Amino acid sequence: MKNFRLQAAVIVLLVSTAFTSCSDDDNTPNTVTKTSLVTKVEGAVTGDINVEVPLTVTFSVDNNCGSYNKFIETAAANTKTIEVESKYEGADCGTTPTSKTVVYKFKSTAVGTYNLKFKKTATEFVTHTIVID
Repeated sequence: MKNFRLQAAVIVLLVSTAFTSCSDDDNTPNTVTKTSLVTKVEGAVTGDINVEVPLTVTFSVDNNCGSYNKFIETAAANTKTIEVESKYEGADCGTTPTSKTVVYKFKSTAVGTYNLKFKKTATEFVTHTIVID
């Protein structure tokens, strides 16, 4: 009986491996991520504690396959350095850079003046200051 169970388990394992093996389908899109540069930030300059302040962030992508992926934040005291990460999916994307917009939501749990520095170039930033009352 133990031999039968072992043989059945081996057969099930082999069959399941055959059904889940990799296919040779090369049509899956390649996804690449990279940092995009911010050109403009618009929104309120004041806000309240624990209330989101939405900011419209305009950034540039290399071609029409580029889209927003996520924000990468580095915080130090009341200053946040923010980068936009874009993802590129697909083929036949063209070579014309284009602008995209995304909403960044800032929220603070303390009163103060906050400087949000969005990466414009390797050494320059678009700075947006928000005063939380």
